[in-house]
Amino acid sequence: MSNENVTIERVVAGGDGMARLADGRVVFIGGTITGERVNVEITTNKKDFARGNVVEILDASPHRVAPPCKFVSAGCGGCSWQHLAVAQHMPTKVAIVQEALRRTAKLSPDQVDELVKTGGQVSSQASRTTLRMAVLPSGKLGFRRAASNDLVETSPCLVAHDALNELIASAKVKNAAEVTLRCGASTSERGVWLHDEHGRGQITGLPSDVGVGVEALVHEVVAGVRLRVMMTSFFQSSHEAAELLVAAVRDAAGDRSLSGIDGRVIDAYGGVGLFAATLLSADVPVTVVESSESSCRDAVVNLTQHLVQTRDTSEPSEIVNSNVEQWKPVEAGLVIADPARTGLGPQAVSRLAATNAKRIVLVSCDAVAGARDLRLLIDAGYELEQTTVLDLFPHTPHIETVSALQRRA
Repeated sequence: MSNENVTIERVVAGGDGMARLADGRVVFIGGTITGERVNVEITTNKKDFARGNVVEILDASPHRVAPPCKFVSAGCGGCSWQHLAVAQHMPTKVAIVQEALRRTAKLSPDQVDELVKTGGQVSSQASRTTLRMAVLPSGKLGFRRAASNDLVETSPCLVAHDALNELIASAKVKNAAEVTLRCGASTSERGVWLHDEHGRGQITGLPSDVGVGVEALVHEVVAGVRLRVMMTSFFQSSHEAAELLVAAVRDAAGDRSLSGIDGRVIDAYGGVGLFAATLLSADVPVTVVESSESSCRDAVVNLTQHLVQTRDTSEPSEIVNSNVEQWKPVEAGLVIADPARTGLGPQAVSRLAATNAKRIVLVSCDAVAGARDLRLLIDAGYELEQTTVLDLFPHTPHIETVSALQRRA
């Protein structure tokens, strides 16, 4: 493979640096920072782009730092931005979102500058309350090396909550390839789920307070509301992340829409009912649409008061166990949508637009997918008012955005 000296033009979605080769093609290089000059070994050659690995950093960015976690040098691929100073994480993520809105959502530079806002960041250490980890041959827990299936033992993990690091240090697993660890930062409850298809997984070394299995659950308090979360249900990566996200969605939705004055609220991809439970009064009719059976079970518990108070009205609240793409839309005043990383896509956008909601709040966990969805929603009759960038995954290029859209008259 050939080597070439290049200068990093910018960091792109996914976290790699982008540069240009002598022949004009773009090349994507991991572990680099905007402005750096590096010697790169080309590992993938395509007609219109290439990928490569850094051989030598010729001119380092002033924002380059020594990784704060010792396991990075051992190859752990869990946190790929530890070479970048924490103070630069948010500016870099904002720039990635702005580029996605220009290129994919096809907004003008002036629009992007006006619409994109900087939101909150979680703590850069000891914040994660949910972790999915791999099991080493020794039975200890760790993460995969970058771009590899090889495993690295990581105890303690820099970003894990202290309550989880205690489990990482003591647990030993047999007959399972992966485990999910979860704790409630506000309740001190902990649980473990072994990802074993045949039910033969075993785990030892856990304190007596830790629940184990698919029926294990923890509780977390977010915005003053106590929420039940089963181990098999999706929840935000940390307590801090949930608090920041709820606050951002509240701001994007606005008091009027959340009050129910404009009609029913749709909580699409609603999970355990995080937004409905924390943002809506119990008398506001809400439809939670969620495909996960365990998340729906949690939502029934977390939204008990909503279901009871509206049960005998003409607009009862409901929890619908369904994919959004197969859901039959109903009239609404507000839609909150928090899809998976792949985004909404055309079919889900058509379902949500069919509610005729005056306002839509879109939560996206991928900058490009989020921008693609915004373009679809704009084409469906909505105007983008604001996109707020959140940094909920420290030391990684993962980006969360919360966008507010209003239906055009």
